[in-house]
Amino acid sequence: MFKSGTSLLRAMLGRHTRLFSGLETQWLNEIWHEDVAGSRRTWLQRMSIFFDTSLAELEAACGDSGDVETTLDRMMSLLASRAGKARWIEKTPGNAGAIPRILLSWSQSRFLHVVRDPRDVYTSLLESGKWCEPASFADQWCATFGAARDWLLAAGGSHPAYYEIRYERLVLEPEQALQQVLDFLQEPWEPQLACFNGAPEDFERVLRATGKESRTLRRLASPLTRSRVGVWRSVLEPERWDRVRAELERRGYGNVLDGVISETESFVSSEG
Repeated sequence: MFKSGTSLLRAMLGRHTRLFSGLETQWLNEIWHEDVAGSRRTWLQRMSIFFDTSLAELEAACGDSGDVETTLDRMMSLLASRAGKARWIEKTPGNAGAIPRILLSWSQSRFLHVVRDPRDVYTSLLESGKWCEPASFADQWCATFGAARDWLLAAGGSHPAYYEIRYERLVLEPEQALQQVLDFLQEPWEPQLACFNGAPEDFERVLRATGKESRTLRRLASPLTRSRVGVWRSVLEPERWDRVRAELERRGYGNVLDGVISETESFVSSEG
C-alpha cells in the first residue's frame, strides 16, 4: 500500500552489490494502443530522468518491443547490467494487486510486500492530502494490500515467491529485518544495507521529471528514523478512523484490518 515504507525498503536494498533498485516506474499504468512508439517514447523519456541515462540508450535497449512487460524487462536488465548488478527490483505499489500478471511474464520473480500499521498509512495520506476520504482510502487499501492477501489466501496461505516484511521491524530492527529479506532472496548479507543515511538524489530526479515534490522522497532524503512508527496517535481523530474501519468492514476486510493492527501492536509492544 502507498505510504507503507516501500520506497525505504527499495532504497535500502539498492545498496546491495547484486541488486539494482530505482524509482518506481508505474509500468502498470502504461496502456499502449495504436501509437505504441509515441506512448512508449514518452514513458521512456521519464525513465531516462529517473535512472539518469539517455533516452537513446533506453530506446536502443528496448528495440521494437510492443508491450509494457517486454519493454520494462529490457530496460531494467540494461540498467542492472550497466550498474554491474545481477538482479533488478521494480517498486510500484500497484504490483501488490498484479501478482498473477507479473508471474505470467516473470515466472521466477519474488514479491516483497511491505506491511505497515494501517492507521499510520492513513495518517501519512492525510498529511499528503491524498485519498483522505475513508471510502477512497478503503478502495486503495483493498486494491493493494487486500489483493495481495487474497492472492496469498487462494494460494493456501503461503507461497515460496511471496514474503511480507513489517515496516515497523524495518525501522526498529533494520539489520535483522534485512537479513531475513536477503535470506528469502537467497542473496548474501552485506552490512551496509542497515546503515541507511538517506537518498536525496531520488527527490531531485522526480522533481525534475514531473515538476512535483514528493513528500515520501523528501523524507527518504534523511537518515533512517523511528519517528514515523505510531505517528497516528498524535494526528488521527478516532471518529475519522472509525469511518475508515466501517468502509473496510463493508468490503469484507474488517477482520483482516484488525489482524494487521494486532500484529503491529504486539511487535511494537515487545520492542518497548
